[in-house]
Amino acid sequence: MLPAAIRKLSCNPMLRRVAGRLHISHLARRVYCRLLSNNGVLQVSMLGVNAGFKSRDSKQLALVDYILTTERDFIELALDDLHEGETFLDVGCNYGIFSILASKVVGPKGRVIAVEPHPGALEVLRGNVAANRCENVEVLNVAFSDRTGSLSLSYNENGAGPQTPSDAPATVHAVQAMAGDEALRNVIPAAMKIDVEGHEFAVLTGLKQALSSEVCRRLCLEIHPTLLPSDVTKDGIMAFVGDCGFHVLHESIRPPAVHIVATK
Repeated sequence: MLPAAIRKLSCNPMLRRVAGRLHISHLARRVYCRLLSNNGVLQVSMLGVNAGFKSRDSKQLALVDYILTTERDFIELALDDLHEGETFLDVGCNYGIFSILASKVVGPKGRVIAVEPHPGALEVLRGNVAANRCENVEVLNVAFSDRTGSLSLSYNENGAGPQTPSDAPATVHAVQAMAGDEALRNVIPAAMKIDVEGHEFAVLTGLKQALSSEVCRRLCLEIHPTLLPSDVTKDGIMAFVGDCGFHVLHESIRPPAVHIVATK
């Protein structure tokens, strides 16, 4: 495992731009990931638990490391109020960083519901669930929204987001969408994390029953202001969150996203 200082340095935007201008980004990433991981597995220790994350290539592994390094505080705030035996909901779980760590925190009597519609991310997620022996993780290959039906998403190499007018037709896919409350079937998570690339308000609306329950006491939300529909604003999202009984515990900006941790 590389020292934390070196890992943080690798996330420096200026160094990344210099590597790009010198056309050595790919080589630098491969060398860095070889030093970073043990046989392609990135070992992580956080909140008193240990986990390992695998990926298909160095680019994916570098992304996992980038998230773990730059969003460590957000991850810890999302999970540090969880207890053994509780349920955690991870909407837009990507490769499973939050889900795997939450699985370890809640233990075998707890439960994690991991929601991911992107087929490539889903494959990596399932591999990480198996590698970490997280038998308490239920994977849902759907997109959460405000209603059940079909939803058009645009795929990139790392995940999916709502379709926009500028998306190339080849990147757009119709996926199964479900309102979160319907998908949960009366299961109320103690905490949830939502990262859905601009589809935040629709997902929150579909989870209103769960969010309004006293059982659900922590919400970790990544808001993407530039990706929101024209009739949705950050203030409108926060008003909805407040109506569900939450108040903001922590807010930080990691351009272009805003990280919100709310509690009851």
